[in-house]
Amino acid sequence: GRMIQNLFDECRFFPKYPPQELTITGELFGSLINHDLVNTTNLGLALRCVLEALRRPTHTKMFRFGILALEQFLEKLPAWPQLCHHITQVEHLNEAYSSYVNYAQGILRALPD
Repeated sequence: GRMIQNLFDECRFFPKYPPQELTITGELFGSLINHDLVNTTNLGLALRCVLEALRRPTHTKMFRFGILALEQFLEKLPAWPQLCHHITQVEHLNEAYSSYVNYAQGILRALPD
């Protein structure tokens, strides 16, 4: 648990990571979320970290981190309608990865009113 906590504490330093390390970290980060290895306290923080990365310009390494992390837990998105909503609001994400935005929109449409 401590190592995972450290990883989330590191979140603010991710922009300083070299691209290769950040790629590995993005995949690891997303996998931890996907396999329910993030406790409830850290989950909101973890998802916010990914969302903030997705809001960065598409050419940045942080955006790539966000995409890599998101790809690891796409199947979990239906559990987080609020995150789906935020994903649909990121304009450049729709241009670069429209299938992910469409998926999030589909989840939101399927929700009971």
